Amino acid sequence: MAAAGTHLTLEAPASVPCFDFGEFVIRVENPNFANPFTDVAITGTFQAPRAVPVVTRGFADSADGTVFRLRFSPALAGVDYRYQIRFSAPGLMKVFTGELRCAASSRPGPVIVAPWSPKHFVHAGSKKPFYHLGYTAYHLVDPSNDDAQIAATLDYLVQHGFNKVRFLLSGYPKDTIHGTSADIEHGVSAEALRSANYGARPGEVNTLPAWQGSDHAFDFTRFDVAFWQRIDRAVLAMRERGIVATCIFTIEKQGLDREYGWLTENEYRLYRYAVARLAAFDNVWWDLGNEHNEVRSPDWGDTMGAFVRREDPYGRLASAHGHAEFPYARSSWADYIISQHYGTLDELYWWTQRFHEVPKPFINEEYGYEHDADRPGHGMNADWIRRSHWTIAMAGGYATYGDRTGGIAWFYMGEPGNGIAPAQLKHLRTFFEALPFHELEPRQQITTRGYCLSKPGSVYVVYLPDGGETELNLWSAPVGSLQLSWFDPRTGRTIAGGEIQTRGRRTLGTPPIPGDIVALLTRIPPRP
Repeated sequence: MAAAGTHLTLEAPASVPCFDFGEFVIRVENPNFANPFTDVAITGTFQAPRAVPVVTRGFADSADGTVFRLRFSPALAGVDYRYQIRFSAPGLMKVFTGELRCAASSRPGPVIVAPWSPKHFVHAGSKKPFYHLGYTAYHLVDPSNDDAQIAATLDYLVQHGFNKVRFLLSGYPKDTIHGTSADIEHGVSAEALRSANYGARPGEVNTLPAWQGSDHAFDFTRFDVAFWQRIDRAVLAMRERGIVATCIFTIEKQGLDREYGWLTENEYRLYRYAVARLAAFDNVWWDLGNEHNEVRSPDWGDTMGAFVRREDPYGRLASAHGHAEFPYARSSWADYIISQHYGTLDELYWWTQRFHEVPKPFINEEYGYEHDADRPGHGMNADWIRRSHWTIAMAGGYATYGDRTGGIAWFYMGEPGNGIAPAQLKHLRTFFEALPFHELEPRQQITTRGYCLSKPGSVYVVYLPDGGETELNLWSAPVGSLQLSWFDPRTGRTIAGGEIQTRGRRTLGTPPIPGDIVALLTRIPPRP
């Protein structure tokens, strides 16, 4: 029943393409509740024949309580879902019922962990493997970035082959709100890491206003709807471009998490609201909190991870970014491994291999941002970036790039930078997508130099980070011939290299160009 003077109407789609989302809009005339974010509960139950019901939450999409939305993403094409949407508030309850047709769709579906190859990803619908090439843009939805700037950044990502971006849903900047930058040339101090917002340009990294209120005085019971609508638009823009949106709930930098509290109702409300708004978008992944381990224990991660898993009816991939350690290898809610580890190439390789037996994909989300240093670590040059990313790939892992060229925190501002490496990393993704990469296993033991991935007898990839000759032990391979080609990771150019016989120790010969290079050996079918 409805309170006197209050009237509810539902706008509902009749059909939605598979893996797309249907939006149910509830409009309320004369709302009589004080806070639409705390006083109203909306649940939708969608039932397909012979299937487990899907239960979703709705959310307030207006500060005055006149507009609520519930989004549903069907995954069974050609099926009619019967639904029941229940709206309840103090003294007010109404149930809407109906049917929704799930139409056929050409969408590839959400990226999931491949059931048959749990170190890798695949699209749930098309079953096409997904080769992860990530990009960091923490403040992509910063108030200083309008929709046109966000679109320009996303177009830059597509141009350079990036198919995943990680960005923040809430957070204060790194430094105090009184931090300043004095450099005249580009607006940052000489010591960028110690300056306001990692050396971001003045005014281009601000508090992300997830709630109503102001810095250090937010009302954590009320969300800033306009800001969340911007997030909607950004995630949908990524979706249109085939980019996975890794939504980082928060970042531990200036104590925002302390203000709303750990495992408090305010914190749960933030995570619940984000999942209700965004989970129906099939390109969404979750990251519980960037560098959350600076102030929180693994128990927090397991508790909040389990909560997000319960709230998300679609099981979008979830994890949590800490530093090098990953305490959730055995946690059922954590679908993939996030590491932040940088060092020499061998250190990167063996750190990735440390997690090889864990049946989850490995992503080094922060192996060092691009700057100008000729050494590994944060601020390394493009050569080190390229060699580090290839080394992680050769260990069976994936990685994410960040740009800090010129000492400017492009990775923090969410703007395209001046990095050289992105155009080169695009070739890495192209190279592996042309191979059955999900079938390749690290086999360091069969090469005398560099790193090796192989599908024995069929495909061998050898990465030589310093160039030079190497020898492969092919005694265990079936008798036959392999075609050798050389791949330049800087340009993507392929150079023919002749035939090599198996069943023995074989020298690949002198690479045709100096510096790091990739040798690819593929089986030549037997001649009739």
